[in-house]
Amino acid sequence: MQPNSKSHRWILALVGVLVFGVCWSSDRLSAQSTSAQFRNKMAKAVRAAAERVLPSIVTVEVIGVAEVGGENQSEVSQDAPSCGLVIDENHVLAADIVVRRPSASILVVLPDQNRLAATVVARDHHRGVVLLKVKGGSAAAKLTPIDLPESVEASIGSTVVAVGRYGFDASPIISNGILSATERLEGTMLQCDARVSPSFYGGALVDLYGNPIGLLVPAVAEGGAPDETSWYDSGIAFAVPTPVIARKLERLFAGEDIKKGLIGIVPKSTDPYAENTELAAVRARSPAEKAGLQPGDVVHSVADTPVRMFGQIRQTLGSYDAGETISVKVRRGDEPLEFSIKLAETIPPLRPQRLGVWLDEQTTGEGDGKTTTVIVREVVPGTAAATVLESGDEILTFDGADVSDAASLRRMLMAAVPDEAVSLRVARDGNEMDLTAELTSLAGAALDETIEGWSANVPEKPWTVEELRLPDASNSAAILAPASDEAQSDSGLGMLVLVLSPDARDPKKELDKYRDVALRSGVVVVAVASEDEKRWKPAEVDVVSRTAKTALQRVTVDPSGVALASVGAVDGVDASAADSMVIAIALSDRKVFSGIAVSGDARPPAVRLRQNEPDAALQILVPIESLDDGPTWLAPLAGAGYPIILGGKNTAEDLLRWTRLLQTM
Repeated sequence: MQPNSKSHRWILALVGVLVFGVCWSSDRLSAQSTSAQFRNKMAKAVRAAAERVLPSIVTVEVIGVAEVGGENQSEVSQDAPSCGLVIDENHVLAADIVVRRPSASILVVLPDQNRLAATVVARDHHRGVVLLKVKGGSAAAKLTPIDLPESVEASIGSTVVAVGRYGFDASPIISNGILSATERLEGTMLQCDARVSPSFYGGALVDLYGNPIGLLVPAVAEGGAPDETSWYDSGIAFAVPTPVIARKLERLFAGEDIKKGLIGIVPKSTDPYAENTELAAVRARSPAEKAGLQPGDVVHSVADTPVRMFGQIRQTLGSYDAGETISVKVRRGDEPLEFSIKLAETIPPLRPQRLGVWLDEQTTGEGDGKTTTVIVREVVPGTAAATVLESGDEILTFDGADVSDAASLRRMLMAAVPDEAVSLRVARDGNEMDLTAELTSLAGAALDETIEGWSANVPEKPWTVEELRLPDASNSAAILAPASDEAQSDSGLGMLVLVLSPDARDPKKELDKYRDVALRSGVVVVAVASEDEKRWKPAEVDVVSRTAKTALQRVTVDPSGVALASVGAVDGVDASAADSMVIAIALSDRKVFSGIAVSGDARPPAVRLRQNEPDAALQILVPIESLDDGPTWLAPLAGAGYPIILGGKNTAEDLLRWTRLLQTM
């Protein structure tokens, strides 16, 4: 009897499934076997690579480190044990985290647990490396040096191994990963995805053959965190290339500290990746000024490397140290020029100047025919501009340099020489005229002005408070702003981001206090609460910055008028961890905020202080009557070029008015 056709097909299908299952199971077992073999071979290769360099790796201990205040200092204590790499019978290279705070002594711990005293020979501040000299007589003879190669073949995508030691018995610690980039952090670092804890700092990054290709150091990308140790164990690790260290050893052995080379040029474009290398300004008493560079010069090459955008200029300059000489080729008008410039260790800090104008930009044409003119929208009463400029004036040049947009004029003012008159060429009622203005310093100013135009576009409808959340953060936040149909693109609104004290858990409730005054002032207010009700954590620096950026996408705000403040910036409100957080955020991410406001009783966080920069200038408002009344931590900020604004008996309304004044220049 013939089998039923449906039954026949079903039996064939079942047999097929069984055969496929057997084959699939066989392939799977084969794949698992192959995978296991690969993992086993990789583990052996990683172990062999580590064993080659381990004899030259020691532990470095720092004893008696001075305490540093601040509730938002890095979670990595700088007296925690780290590593060092032995390069001869008397010297060890380590990450300079071991010398960033005063200490009683530094000890080098050998693998056999012998402890030897060490002293600092010299420090490479640019790359975060320190050279230590070991004292120990016969015990020092147990040091096993390793040669630093003059060149390495570090190809992106290759496997690398981070090697260090940890604990009382100096146990080996190993983490492998992929080399993901070279010449990171302005040309100074290798980057890999090995997970490294602070104990790895000062250890070696090696290839699979055990060749040392880098020295592991704490570092973060600009704006990524307030402190270089913040990315530990994140899957992003940095190492100084060993050939670079080898070239610097002669200077370090001679006791010469190495610092980053500074040139003193200010970009015209706000976008470092735009194809625009024109200079908006040249810093006073800088190497660039001494060599003869001028505003308006278009840079063509740096150190014989062609450049088309300012990001490339920074990348090329980043690998050079103070004292080194480079060539810079520019075009000035139709004339090509070449300059030899010796980079400096320091440039006199900014002393930001003020003209006293609220500007507007008017754009005509499209494509290559597009032009932008800078118009005086209003003049701030009592300032330098009040005696020479009028509403409606078109500013053509500033001290001989063309003014093509408001941002470049702001950079010029930030870099202007104090106490010197500047020339202005303006167009008024169809006529061009030359004017002279005496600029005033922002530092020490008590800003109490107001501008009539700020109230001209106040909407009739009340502003609303809405929840504002990031999808990957648990912090509560809210925004007080006009409804989308009420916001006007030409209203020039400002924005104040309030960082709440940890015990304030309801941002909407905090914003209720600002409803009327925010509407009158034309300032959108955002409030952000901490994740923990007892403290702000360093990891939340990024949360606050991203919350501000999210708010900027919801309402049109003048980007120069975005401020960050703690609730303690209002006179009579106690300082809290929010004040420390505000300082940490601003110093790590200066691309978003133009000013910060904090309590005079704030405890500054333990973050590395950088100089104020013209292309990301920041001012600091404190509710004090004079600088003599201010806390001691204001002095180093002022010395680094941050203008301190005197808030006096600062109210919430004063805080919002100051936010609007950030839009003036």
